[in-house]
Amino acid sequence: MKKLLLTSIVFAFFVLFFPENSEAGKMCSTDAYGNTRCYGTGDDSGYSSTTTQDAYGNTRTYDSQGNTETCSTDAYGNTRCY
Repeated sequence: MKKLLLTSIVFAFFVLFFPENSEAGKMCSTDAYGNTRCYGTGDDSGYSSTTTQDAYGNTRTYDSQGNTETCSTDAYGNTRCY
């Protein structure tokens, strides 16, 4: 019984203090078209990025520093970014 209680407490700790979708220093939103826009907060203010997805599931990310990343997934589920 003690082992089960301890396991439950440890699990609850990780769920509460390490959320799955947290991104420190960023706020993101996704529009109806599936485009995601992120903005830096705090020390990261001034940074922004936009990720778009086409009909084939390929994504392209642009940021305010001039970087671009394009990712595509083949029929076997392999993702390649360049």
